Amino acid sequence: MVIKGVVFDMDDTLYLERDYVRSGFQAVATHVSDMADESTVFQTLWTLFQEGIRGNTFNLLMETMPGLAERTSIPQLVSIYRNHIPDIAILPAMRTLLIDLRNQGLPLGLLSDGPLAAQQAKVDALGLETLVDSIVLTDALGRDKWKPNPAGFERLAQTMDVEHKFLVYIGDNPVKDFIAPRTLGWRTIRLRMPGQLRETDEPTSEAATPDNVVSTMEALRTVLHSDH
Repeated sequence: MVIKGVVFDMDDTLYLERDYVRSGFQAVATHVSDMADESTVFQTLWTLFQEGIRGNTFNLLMETMPGLAERTSIPQLVSIYRNHIPDIAILPAMRTLLIDLRNQGLPLGLLSDGPLAAQQAKVDALGLETLVDSIVLTDALGRDKWKPNPAGFERLAQTMDVEHKFLVYIGDNPVKDFIAPRTLGWRTIRLRMPGQLRETDEPTSEAATPDNVVSTMEALRTVLHSDH
C-alpha cells in the first residue's frame, strides 16, 4: 500500500508509560508528604507496580499505611495521579521519526484512550501539539468511543483528509489497538519494545493481530519507508 498519513498511539508508543506511572506516584507521594514519609509512600507504590499490581495500587497502599487512610481517600489519590503535570519525555528516536515524516510531507495524527485530563496533560508534556497535525483523545468523544470503537479513527481520517486505505496506525497494545483500524482498511504496526507494559501480551484474536510487528525504531522506519 501507499502510505499518505501516519497515526500514532501515545502511551508506550511515543514514550514509555512506566515513566508516567513513576511521575504520578511521585506526585501522590509529594501530596501526602505532610501525612506520611514521602519516600516510603513512593517506594511502596513503585514496588507494587514493579510486582505487577495494577488497578488497586492505592488500596494496597492504604492497607500498608493505615495512618494515611485516616487522613486521605483513594478517590483523592486517584485525582492527584490523573491530574498531575507529568514528568515524561518523548523517546528521542521517535521525535526524530515524527520530524522526518512531517518533512516528507506526510500528515501525522495521534489517537489515544484514557481519562481526558490525564491524556491532555501527557500531550502537553510531550509537546505533541507541535509534532503532529491532528489529535483525537477518544475520551473527549465519550467513554464508549475508546478503542476498539472506530469513531476516533474515522474522525482522524476526516480531519487529515486521507482515505482509510492510505493510513497506518502504530501502537503497542495487541488487545485493542488494531481491531478498528484493520476493519477500516488501515495498515497496522505494533511497536514491541523492552520496557513497555504490554511487551509480552499477545493478540487475543485474528482481528486484533497487527499487519507488522517491529521491535526497534530502525525496523519501524524500514516498514514505513517500504510503503511510502
